[in-house]
Amino acid sequence: MSITHTVLVEGNSLRFKEGFFGFSTVVLLRASGHDPVLFDTGHHCTRLQVLKALQQEGLTPESIRTVFLSHLHFDHANNADLFPNATIYVGAAEWDYAWHPAAEDPFCSIGMNTYFAQRKLELLHDEEGELLPGLHYRHAPGHTPGSYLLYYTQDTGQRVVIAGDACKTYRELAQATSASEFDPAHRSASTLRWIADHADVVVPGHYPELRRTPAGWVWDEPTRLELIVR
Repeated sequence: MSITHTVLVEGNSLRFKEGFFGFSTVVLLRASGHDPVLFDTGHHCTRLQVLKALQQEGLTPESIRTVFLSHLHFDHANNADLFPNATIYVGAAEWDYAWHPAAEDPFCSIGMNTYFAQRKLELLHDEEGELLPGLHYRHAPGHTPGSYLLYYTQDTGQRVVIAGDACKTYRELAQATSASEFDPAHRSASTLRWIADHADVVVPGHYPELRRTPAGWVWDEPTRLELIVR
């Protein structure tokens, strides 16, 4: 089966002095013979961007039947309500964690949890499995205890990991260290090492797409964000 991915929203890690408004990466995956899959949905600041990108792909929110959430932080999950026809996949451990997050983790939303409780959720219990033929999911704890990633192999043989916040940036991949680890078991380093060992292309949660080369990991362009101040 041929699988491709398109980055609809490129992630970044922008902050201001007292807070965070970084965009999480939103990815569309297409597999021959199957409906498209949306990996993460972003938050309200990227709502119009997601809708515009889908339109450019010839899709409407109603045509998305599968949403795969890497984890339940607001910046990755808040736009899930745009997709009323979608089955939402999320880790069972993440679902439990989102209701009782670590004291130092302010990024879960009880309001969104209440919304998700009314939706059709497919809770992932296995360490690894197939979402579609050739499109695999894997438990990727570290940033949160219940984070998951997706991975597949391109027709060219390149191994692609759609990482979410299991790998937020180039620095995390290069150093095998997470900048924000809310997993009490401290598994981010092992997750990042797995990604580095099993990927030729990494789509991080808050950084441009990374490609392995003989000289190391590279990316084509820095993230660009046009700000309009009125």
